[in-house]
Amino acid sequence: MDNVNGRPDLHGVGGWLGFFVFILGIVSPARMFFQASANIAEVNAAAHLLGPGTGTYVTISWALIIASVAGSVFMAYRLLAVHRWSSVVIVVMGLWCLAILPTLGDLAVSAIMFPQFAGVAIPDALLSIAKSCISATIWTLYLAKSKRVANTYVKDVSETQRIFG
Repeated sequence: MDNVNGRPDLHGVGGWLGFFVFILGIVSPARMFFQASANIAEVNAAAHLLGPGTGTYVTISWALIIASVAGSVFMAYRLLAVHRWSSVVIVVMGLWCLAILPTLGDLAVSAIMFPQFAGVAIPDALLSIAKSCISATIWTLYLAKSKRVANTYVKDVSETQRIFG
């Protein structure tokens, strides 16, 4: 349905799309920092059991979290600022990367640094990945099927093709 200006009613970053951008830009980064802080506090509390690699593990964990937060904020920015279909493609790929890679990276680092406890962390890591994949699936389907997304992000020829023919 069109409004009086001839533009589709479902256009722009609003509704569920606005909610998704809010989650990507604000809620997810905050959750990542709080969850990382809690996990790192547990690691620091068990430092006497874990040994001398604790400091290195904490540093690598913070680097993973900072990279994840930067990726999430970038995706929110991209959806807000660049209304081209490539933004949707970038966000879908980013969602799946953020759903799997940080947890696998953390699991790999912890298995290398603390091999005696590696088996204990696997079930929690798999559960975390499963939850993230469910969320990524829901948002991927939304981005693929939403009329607002289709009306907001233009599927046209690329800038290169427009400039160079």
